[in-house]
Amino acid sequence: MKLSVWISAVCVFGLFAFDAYAEEFELTDNVTEITSVRLTFDQDRKFALFEEDVVVTDPSMKLTSDKLTVYFDDDNQARHIEAEGNVVIEQEETTAWAGKATYDVVSGEVFLEDGPRIRRGNDILEGETITFWRDDNRMICEPRARLVIYPDAGGARDRLFGE
Repeated sequence: MKLSVWISAVCVFGLFAFDAYAEEFELTDNVTEITSVRLTFDQDRKFALFEEDVVVTDPSMKLTSDKLTVYFDDDNQARHIEAEGNVVIEQEETTAWAGKATYDVVSGEVFLEDGPRIRRGNDILEGETITFWRDDNRMICEPRARLVIYPDAGGARDRLFGE
């Protein structure tokens, strides 16, 4: 990859920062880092494809998958993200697993499919698809939704009826 293409890709993305340069450029903790074995970037078609051992580290979550595709709008801002193969999303005490996850950046909607499962504490939610909104306390699980609630302190049962 030519240096000018690499520099252009980093500037266009606006969301990639590498820890090795954080001190030199005085970057804050509010950065997103994406690593993978291979990166294919196509500025004309407005996408970046990360393949093999993909790890996304964001201030609010961590995602791992086999493949990650980021689609950009005309202003070169990420608008849609698709993670495929062995997707794991970790955020505080919540972990989600799925074969595929899609994220609409504008609406904050995350759609999990292909065996999705979410664990919060000891409690587990499963269904054929799970949709949640990253910025709202809203979720849809369908069809065949299954929620397992453990009665231990700190489980969903405690949160359902107040704190």
